[in-house]
Amino acid sequence: MRTLVFAFLTALAAFALTGPAVGQQTPSPAPIGTDAPNPSTVVHIKNYAYAPVTVTIAVGKSVAWVNDDAVSHTVTARDASFDSGNLDQNANYTHTFTKAGTYAYYCAYHTYMKGTVVVK
Repeated sequence: MRTLVFAFLTALAAFALTGPAVGQQTPSPAPIGTDAPNPSTVVHIKNYAYAPVTVTIAVGKSVAWVNDDAVSHTVTARDASFDSGNLDQNANYTHTFTKAGTYAYYCAYHTYMKGTVVVK
């Protein structure tokens, strides 16, 4: 049994040092909750705040929010037009805005956190 465990640990260590086989690519994790691959604007969630607080974009463009905090947050529209759901640390959410208007949003966990997207 010890020999088997030692062989397994040796193989695991060798893989960790060399990575995947030559020519094999390691897949990148897909962002969660996204509906657009190339956001026009990025808003960071850091220190319990959205930065920048207000962004202005054109109709048809998207905004990505990235949670840089160690705690979970949400990006929840006041008018219920979008909601990221739970965003853990390093998670992101992207939403495409198809109609002009001003969209206020907040964090459902920390309701004092507020932001605005202006779509022209």
